[in-house]
Amino acid sequence: MGGPKATERSRNESRWEGVTERTIRDPWHRQSVTFVTTARDSGGEFLAAEVRLASGGTVPRHIHLRQDERVVVAEGSVMVRVGGQDSVIHAGESIDVPRRTLHFVRNQGPAEARFLLQVRPARRMEAAMRALFFVLRGLARLLRRSS
Repeated sequence: MGGPKATERSRNESRWEGVTERTIRDPWHRQSVTFVTTARDSGGEFLAAEVRLASGGTVPRHIHLRQDERVVVAEGSVMVRVGGQDSVIHAGESIDVPRRTLHFVRNQGPAEARFLLQVRPARRMEAAMRALFFVLRGLARLLRRSS
């Protein structure tokens, strides 16, 4: 095929280029993420996304080796476990998650919870989330078919 060859960096970062949907969904964990500010928008400084968790929804346990994270609750409340310590964060409150700290978020309330997720620096967070959600959507479809 014709055209210029991409460098290794641009090939990795452009995998999701052209994807115009700002919202991705993970039915497995009952969450949706709308990218508000991407790495491209911020020059790589940060990523900001609105996360919606259905009742019982979760952002599974994970760790960022080179990024700090902040969760700012806009609606409802969420339980956030950071390094083994649980905190309930309500609308208008926030919690910081330092890099290299295992953490997860769960909506234990009866209604949807909404929070702003900020990750600094952005690095390849958007591409990683899109790839993970793609796999989880496929897994959810496969499991529905086998039921």
